[in-house]
Amino acid sequence: MVSVQELYELWATEAYTELKKSLEQSAEPRSSSSLLQTFAELEPKQDELVLDIGARDASGAITLANTHGLRAIALDPVPLHCERARRAIAEAGLENRIEVIEGAIEAIPLADASVDWIWCRDVLVHVDVRRGLAECARVLRPAGAMVAHVTLATERLEPREAAEISRLGAIVPESFTADRIEAAAAAAGFVIRVVDVVSPEWRERMLEDGDWDVAATMLAIARLDRRRPELVERFSELAVDVARSGFVWGVYLMLGKLRSSVYVWERSA
Repeated sequence: MVSVQELYELWATEAYTELKKSLEQSAEPRSSSSLLQTFAELEPKQDELVLDIGARDASGAITLANTHGLRAIALDPVPLHCERARRAIAEAGLENRIEVIEGAIEAIPLADASVDWIWCRDVLVHVDVRRGLAECARVLRPAGAMVAHVTLATERLEPREAAEISRLGAIVPESFTADRIEAAAAAAGFVIRVVDVVSPEWRERMLEDGDWDVAATMLAIARLDRRRPELVERFSELAVDVARSGFVWGVYLMLGKLRSSVYVWERSA
């Protein structure tokens, strides 16, 4: 353990001052648009079929259809999301190119080897990842690829923190670590082509661009904790706990307690 004398002597050095000064300079972080670049580098061809798993409002499917001329299936298990997806697709004039299907990754209602590409963002921690990735491998054509963005726990996330964020974020604990995800992918017959760790890089970019106010987030956490009894009575304990969990998510990414990664998996031929 560092001693008090060592600590204060270190703080007084020019090298330590220079270290802190160097951190005021941008490290030119990438934005979340790098995920689209990762997909583009796979060189999808016009009219090929991409399956957007956990499509929500179909924004991913719409972007991929417009950018690459792809056909798309927007798959989501939540009826509300499917309604929003159909509305967004209609507004984009893409009803003839994108189909919305209500369904889950663990039981994809498509034939074997029926899609060319899979796009899957922020889904895998919420499901039985072994069943989900086995289904992805089943519907993907041989030599097809899956691009997945996933945020996972690191060794810095304490057990109580992991339990709380899993309970309040609808996260399956067995799907919340890199070793479990990668083992499930291998068991499904996937081969890793790319693993790109994108946190805290994306969050850095959000801060630099003014798209995320971390001070406001920390204030919200402090106010929520200080006013908890009042807010629970007003909004419910569940609402307060879920809100807090959402606030700390971004902070945990910056602290390295969570790590976001982009995987490109290829199905074995």
